Amino acid sequence: ALVYTNGGSEGRARTLAAVGGGASPITQEPGKNIPDIDDDVVLGNPDAPVTFISFGDFQCPYCGKLFREVEGKMRDEYIKTGKVRMVYRDFPLDSIHPYARKVAEAAECARAEGKYWLYHDALFNRQEEIPTLDVRVLAKELGLDAAAFDACVKNETYKDEVQNDFEDGIAAGVRGTPANFINGKSYEGAYPYADIKQAIEEALAESIR
Repeated sequence: ALVYTNGGSEGRARTLAAVGGGASPITQEPGKNIPDIDDDVVLGNPDAPVTFISFGDFQCPYCGKLFREVEGKMRDEYIKTGKVRMVYRDFPLDSIHPYARKVAEAAECARAEGKYWLYHDALFNRQEEIPTLDVRVLAKELGLDAAAFDACVKNETYKDEVQNDFEDGIAAGVRGTPANFINGKSYEGAYPYADIKQAIEEALAESIR
């Protein structure tokens, strides 16, 4: 998978070798923090035994691939059944995805009306439109309160929230997107569903030992 990274002030891309033979977590680097859910919105059972945290960028093509090919299946098999809770945390790569931060803040404004995941899904479903997308028009299409949403976006109400997510990702050793953590174990890159499923099953087994 191609994982995009900030590389400080200069964006760059590096190629990771394809992962085969099942999901293998990346060893947590010494001194790196294991990320938690912070105050982000939880999708699924708040008391689920497995926590799936995904640091993503709404413009990242591999985050889009993860959304399309993995997330829906995971929701049906594990989130709806109460086994997994999912949290999406923002990791906008500004140098190569200049609109990612803006739409991440907009999604947080939707959260204020209890429609975070609706907006999150719409952004990934319309990912190619993001550079020209009017976040306020999308909000209206999704049934959000136009005045409240407009004020939230204009005032950059969730600017710090998005930045805090990004800084927590750095502290956890996130190098690019998507960067997923399953009960604290790092799985960096757009893993296929079979590998994510294996990792979840292993985490479930460990949770009952």
